[in-house]
Amino acid sequence: MSFTSEVKEQLLRINTSKRCCREAEFLAFLRMSGNISLSGGRDGQPGILAATSNAALARRYFKLVKELWQLRAEILMRDSQHFKKSRIYTLRIPPQAEVRQILARLGQIPDGNPWALNHSFEPAGRGVGEVFRGECCQRAYLRGAFLGNGFVSDPKRSYHLEIVCQDIYQAHFLLALAAVYQLNFKLSERKGHFLVYCKDSTQISDFLNVIGAHGALLQLENVKIMKDTSNNVNRVINCDTANTDKTIDAAQRQVQAIKRLAAAGGLVGLSKALQETAALRLENPELSLLELARLFDKPISKAGLYHRLQKLEQLAEE
Repeated sequence: MSFTSEVKEQLLRINTSKRCCREAEFLAFLRMSGNISLSGGRDGQPGILAATSNAALARRYFKLVKELWQLRAEILMRDSQHFKKSRIYTLRIPPQAEVRQILARLGQIPDGNPWALNHSFEPAGRGVGEVFRGECCQRAYLRGAFLGNGFVSDPKRSYHLEIVCQDIYQAHFLLALAAVYQLNFKLSERKGHFLVYCKDSTQISDFLNVIGAHGALLQLENVKIMKDTSNNVNRVINCDTANTDKTIDAAQRQVQAIKRLAAAGGLVGLSKALQETAALRLENPELSLLELARLFDKPISKAGLYHRLQKLEQLAEE
């Protein structure tokens, strides 16, 4: 099961008795996956079609339509033409007089003229505050939008969340609603559709929290912790490797300098401290400065040993 399917499965287990929230979620589903049809004649009544590849989602809204409005409805099933072993489930609400009142209640069509019906579900410039009665409805709308046409990648691979909108009006409304929760989503267009998306792991976590997918949120946070831990370990290993390489290069350079100095007879007139340093370095070419400093008869600091070796290299160059 994909991570998107896991998230949607968790959202489908969320049930609320509040009518306003159920209406808001259904409205979002219609805006993402539905369209309005008209029966014949100028007095034709509107009907609703909404398609999804998720059977449980189709059943959820079929049940909601029956419970809230007692409408005639059915679920149609057909095989997808694009994906093998995939089926499309269409929630069909036949044209009937009650549909007009429901769409008007949801803010989709004006009362009166049937030909003024808004096929694209454009919010007609209405702000978030004008559409929803409370924060619970805003969360329900975002949940319905994701259920209708949302996708989130497996956090083990990448961080990406998107909701595909049918037109620019829906996309801007969704952006405005996300901004209420300080979610800075982006907008792009692809193949005639508009994508509201986010690639920031923190923002995706916040969104999952807003819509109520708390199980998926914990799963994402666990993956983030594992990734951060792995990245920190890699940084430490890389740092240690770089330091080891640097220590080896410096030791080899010092050994070569001491050997050149010895070949030229330059060690004879040196102080006892420098002679001892040269001897210990030749005997222990693999040791770091700290490890080499511990071998002296009289205690010497790492900085003091470094200056002695620098002096030997300088003498070798001269």
